[in-house]
Amino acid sequence: MIVIHANIYLWLLSFGIKFLLNDKQTHDYYRDNPSARLSVLFIICIGSFLTPLSLSATLVAIPSIAHDLNADAVYVSWIPATFLLSNIATLLPAGRLADIYGRKRIYFLGTIIFLLSTLLAAFSTSIQMLLVFRSLQGIGAAFFFSTGMAIITSVFLNKGRGAALGWVVAAVYAGLTCGPLLGGLLTDMFGWRSVFLLQAPFALIGGLLILTKMKGEWRNINALKLDVVGSLLLAIWIITLFIGVTQLPEFQALLMLLVSMIFLLIFLRHNKQSPNPIIKLKVIRENFLFSNSLMASLCMYGGQYGLIFIIGLYLQYNQGLSPTETGRLIMLQAIIMAMLAPVAGRLSDSYKPWLLAALGCFSFSIGVSLLLLINISNSLWVFITAFIFMGIGFGLFSTPNNSAGMGSVSKDKLSMASALLTMARLVGQMIGTAIVTLLMSLLIGSSKISPDKFEDLFVILITTAGVSLVLSLAGVYFCFLNRSAARN
Repeated sequence: MIVIHANIYLWLLSFGIKFLLNDKQTHDYYRDNPSARLSVLFIICIGSFLTPLSLSATLVAIPSIAHDLNADAVYVSWIPATFLLSNIATLLPAGRLADIYGRKRIYFLGTIIFLLSTLLAAFSTSIQMLLVFRSLQGIGAAFFFSTGMAIITSVFLNKGRGAALGWVVAAVYAGLTCGPLLGGLLTDMFGWRSVFLLQAPFALIGGLLILTKMKGEWRNINALKLDVVGSLLLAIWIITLFIGVTQLPEFQALLMLLVSMIFLLIFLRHNKQSPNPIIKLKVIRENFLFSNSLMASLCMYGGQYGLIFIIGLYLQYNQGLSPTETGRLIMLQAIIMAMLAPVAGRLSDSYKPWLLAALGCFSFSIGVSLLLLINISNSLWVFITAFIFMGIGFGLFSTPNNSAGMGSVSKDKLSMASALLTMARLVGQMIGTAIVTLLMSLLIGSSKISPDKFEDLFVILITTAGVSLVLSLAGVYFCFLNRSAARN
């Protein structure tokens, strides 16, 4: 049955392509055809817009979901977590599959999975059902997110790579910008299910454009086989680690962390002995520009995602804002990101990417520091000012950091490098989510978020902001390490 479905999929993909190109023809076609490059850029931007739209719009809708599906605080925190976990567990295998079977095929398959799971999530009747379909959404997003930057880097190989990546990052921030406001408006007007239905047309349009406008294919003829065992070991380690951390200080959490450590050791041993390792750790260690870019990305997204999640809850519960009002405040950061990202991309083609990225990390740390000053009387003004600095920070950071990382790897490793950069971002988001989930479990537990828990929610916000400050300053450090790596 699986083989039949795979053959149908391949036939459908081939049917929608007007003509096929070999590797050299594909390279020449996009080199000599600016409009074709723009078409690919537009398609990748749709996928880059879609995932953050799903994440940010859903964050604003979480209180309504919790009320409608009768979910407690722990289940609430798992709504973003399930997406991230399945996404992270799938990213590296998806990157390897893209090298073997073609980046466009994997990108298209991910779009279809995302479309179907989004529609199913919209009609969930229980929190458990919703979490299952959120996991499938994460898998679909991993398929197209692991290949998007690699396709852009291949199409814009000769010139304009920084500017093109800047537009991709701008699309990400556009999704972050629209998500909170659209999520809030739709939740207020039509309920939380409409937030998921909003995403379906974008996935459908993206899939149709892949079939009709994205010509040729990109694959690595020397690609290694997929290490299935290594992929499973890595996924089990990530999932058990997250579950263990978020259930502390319970005894079963310690057991889960022990299991996680065992699977990590097994994975490292298997990865070292495998002829086709899922992660070439030696290559990462020896490429200091790339490894520093990975660490900077992990730190910055670790400091941002969990913080935005808890801010969305705090503004609605403690400050009494509606989902729409909350969305308007949160989108301020994303608007600034979207405006600065293309500018930073162009600048990274001419100036030192590490310096732009370091300035971005520092600006973000200023914004996070301001959140430590909040109280009941001044918090909204502090949030507005903090969001401005945080938006400037991410607008300056993301594109130069990605451009530096992708520019430091060879052509045959672009898919895997793209997957690793995306994985670093998502692992960072997972760390931020794990911190918030742990704090929610410790201070609120299985209770619903009621007025008597608002003080605990405030403590969680302040604690998360403190952790985010430490992570963003670590991001500054890793960006400056790239200064010496670039010289070498």
